[in-house]
Amino acid sequence: MSNTKVLILCWLALVVATAVTVYLGASAITLASQVTAVLAVAIIKSGLIIDGFMELRHTQTRWRVIMYGWPLAMSLIIAATLLIPYFMAP
Repeated sequence: MSNTKVLILCWLALVVATAVTVYLGASAITLASQVTAVLAVAIIKSGLIIDGFMELRHTQTRWRVIMYGWPLAMSLIIAATLLIPYFMAP
């Protein structure tokens, strides 16, 4: 597949993922479910950016692990920050 097609597909997927994030953020589900769903979509979006726009899909595995590790670590920190008070409340 040509590079232009890959970029267009990545862009379209990011648009759809953004719409899903907005929908999930406005939905009436529990906080834990909302945070989990929104952060899962954020990780997927970061993967699209890493592989598509940064074009790291053809690089060494080590670099991809580093790049994918950062959004995963940040998502875990954000989830912990938002959910620890939620589960600690009386």
